[in-house]
Amino acid sequence: MKTLLIADDHLMFGNALAYMLSQMDPDVSVTAVASFAKVMAHLDAGETFDLILLDYEMPRVNGLQGLEMIQQQYPDQTVGMLSGRTDPQLVKSAIDGGATGWLPKTISEEPLLHALRMMATGGQFIPKEVLEELQQYEDRWGDLTPTETQVAQLVADGLSDKEIAARLDLAPNTVRNHVRAVLTKASVENRTKFAVMYQKDTL
Repeated sequence: MKTLLIADDHLMFGNALAYMLSQMDPDVSVTAVASFAKVMAHLDAGETFDLILLDYEMPRVNGLQGLEMIQQQYPDQTVGMLSGRTDPQLVKSAIDGGATGWLPKTISEEPLLHALRMMATGGQFIPKEVLEELQQYEDRWGDLTPTETQVAQLVADGLSDKEIAARLDLAPNTVRNHVRAVLTKASVENRTKFAVMYQKDTL
């Protein structure tokens, strides 16, 4: 039997997904929880799962933050991401952070079950259309460091250096250096042109 833990703050969605999976495959045991804190409660109690699915947009601790915490405390636990978003920089961050896959919430039933089986046995799953977007992103932005990727997104969102420094807990001078590096790698001379270019490639 495959054991699956789904964390989604919309518990109705998690329960509906759990029910659907149990109907499709009686050998799958699914638990749904509404917060990352409850995920950690299960793990701290000594439970293990073939796969944990984290919703990206959970309050307090989002999926990427939760992924990092699980990787640090329970490095052998397999974790995948579940989201209504498929932004390539988010997918890249998740995969680079150790996620075994990224599942769009729009995925249909049969491909979903196939993806879960693949991920639960150690395989990586990214839908073809998301993979194509990710490849395009990698071609242009793949040489950004993880911190530069965070800075790039915040610059594209219109934040000032001071605001970015506060958001990422970095020194203002450090942020300025990262912004300069990001603009240089993008071959643009100002933040406005960069924002237009980056948003076009990532939205």
